[in-house]
Amino acid sequence: MYIFPGKIIDYIVSFTALYIMMLFIVIYIFNMNQISDKKTKTKWRPKISVVIPAYNEEKNIAKCIQSLLDSNYPKNKLEIIVVDDGSKDNTYAIAKKYKKYGVRVFRKKNEGTAAITKNYGIKKATGELIATLDADSYILKDTIIKLLPLFDSKKVVAVTPAIKVSEPENFLENLQKVEYVLTLFSRKLLNFLDAVFVTPGPFSLFRADLFKKIGYFDEKNILEDQELALRIQKHNLKINSSMEAEVFTNVPENFVSLVKQRIRWHRGGLINTINHIYIINPKYGDFGLFIMPISLIAVVAIFAIILNVSYNIIFNSQFSESLFLDNLALVFQPVHFVGIVLFILTLVFTIHQLNFFKKDNINPVWAIIFIICYAYLITFYWILAIGKQIKGDRISW
Repeated sequence: MYIFPGKIIDYIVSFTALYIMMLFIVIYIFNMNQISDKKTKTKWRPKISVVIPAYNEEKNIAKCIQSLLDSNYPKNKLEIIVVDDGSKDNTYAIAKKYKKYGVRVFRKKNEGTAAITKNYGIKKATGELIATLDADSYILKDTIIKLLPLFDSKKVVAVTPAIKVSEPENFLENLQKVEYVLTLFSRKLLNFLDAVFVTPGPFSLFRADLFKKIGYFDEKNILEDQELALRIQKHNLKINSSMEAEVFTNVPENFVSLVKQRIRWHRGGLINTINHIYIINPKYGDFGLFIMPISLIAVVAIFAIILNVSYNIIFNSQFSESLFLDNLALVFQPVHFVGIVLFILTLVFTIHQLNFFKKDNINPVWAIIFIICYAYLITFYWILAIGKQIKGDRISW
């Protein structure tokens, strides 16, 4: 049998996870007819500046710039700014070739964070709207046009697109393809609560005056796209998300690169949560009342599970024996029933979400693999991220 404190932890974690799942299902049920973008047209055509921060992107920079040049947005209202961040390859030389098409190309020394490079370009931008586009990403012809209707009020200061994985080839990339579309769907649900808490690096579109109101990207932050979104929430401004305006990005192709990326994301997320803990407050709407606390509870829950399992493996011989399949029936408890219900709900809801992405041709088998693997992967990322944070390891890209 589990020790009593362990049982308490198990039940708290299980019902917290079930509560979060049911919350998202309820949000979906009440807004299911609004998931797809309804406001698809507007005659508004403001001048837009697109800032592309680039570091050692010789393989991707041409495709990125060309996607903007091929856009159906009026050419006289589209300003393209490339900021080479001291690349050691041919990124700058390739970008300079596009000057003849009106692309503005700058070069600066590398100063360690993407935020510095983004701010450099933003300060040179002249558009009414400013976008940031990662150099390893690209837009479609109608991406910008589809985003504009989402600036449906002055309170909306940022709009995020449907970011998807570009041409996945291996197991890991296909797993991330599922992750990205499910994240996109979750972000759309958060949109209904005015609780979007990230302006993704691959592409986000902002009102230019936002940076004068609340400041630029935090140049010491390794997850600057989330930190800016939290400041937007702090000022009770709004971020809208699109399910139709597609942007494609490259993702890590091997496990080492993926782990490095996720450690940065999780460490940055932890730091941002701590720095903006004050947002857990009803005056910040549903985001402060529900989403921010849930995010914090989820992190705590993961480590409660780790500590509980570790303690029982070391000190509880019955627990260790129960790990074998022939003993599972003997230790089955009500909390396990909750876990089974949660798994079934997650599976059904995930498969249902994929119906919104039929043109992406995602095999349901990948979704099942993702559901089974993701909890373990995210726990692994958090363990490494917390360990590095405790050790005080240098934060880097």
